Amino acid sequence: MYHPKLSQLRFFCAIVEMGSIAAAADKMHCVASNITMRLKELENDIGHPLFTRENKSLIITPAGRKFYQDVKPLVEKCDELPSLWAQNKQRAIFKIGALDVAFLTCIYQKLPQFIKNYPDIDLSLIKGSSFALERMVLEQAIDLAVTDGPVQTTQLQSVFAFHQPLYLVMPQGMKKERADIIKKSNFYLFNRDCFYRQRVEVWLEQKGYQPRSIQTIESYDVITACLDLGNGFSCMPESIIRQLRKQGHVLNVRPMPEIGPTDVYFVWRKTAASEIREKFISMMKI
Repeated sequence: MYHPKLSQLRFFCAIVEMGSIAAAADKMHCVASNITMRLKELENDIGHPLFTRENKSLIITPAGRKFYQDVKPLVEKCDELPSLWAQNKQRAIFKIGALDVAFLTCIYQKLPQFIKNYPDIDLSLIKGSSFALERMVLEQAIDLAVTDGPVQTTQLQSVFAFHQPLYLVMPQGMKKERADIIKKSNFYLFNRDCFYRQRVEVWLEQKGYQPRSIQTIESYDVITACLDLGNGFSCMPESIIRQLRKQGHVLNVRPMPEIGPTDVYFVWRKTAASEIREKFISMMKI
């Protein structure tokens, strides 16, 4: 199997571009015999003559033309590396997963400036639910999650991002939820990968509330459409409620401090060192 050497490819391209071994040697600042030897090694390695020799001149073969077409972009890319990875540049492919509430808050407010400040960082940003995002960090599918926390594992580390209180959404006119009304109503929640769903189910059990059913719907817009019919409850974070009200929805809500803290955290693998992550977190904090 042919394993190319970068020096061979550089010398070959120089011969093609300069027209002779002597001129290529001047360009590459080496002796002509060195280039001649590398060219012979290259032709032996790939099993094709790249030039024909006529009266001490080299004429490129059809195979040589194709080889040059394949090789030249690779050599140019290698030549770009020193400037691409200069010490004052930040380059990376940075993968982030976030809750919908993060899209409505810190990411919406701060991400455009981050992209402007670091134009050589390629971002991959996806939306996900709490426990799915945590799994993706553990499986190294993403570098950072903006999700519910704090996360308590030996493999993950987290730092506070922002507060995100939860509200109970009730039928219009109701000042306080009642067990008899809940018993006749649906509760509309995201799936079991959602931290809020977990907290609400614990709250329902502690209160002794038994809704007619829990409908799993992964869309706040669809949940709101169901609530607009006047028969049902839900639990939503503050930023979602604020967005829905801006869209013209009338929501009857009450805060749920009894449900416990529902703060959002930045979460990453403890062993994953990343200067980019630290810069991102520093800029995203509200």
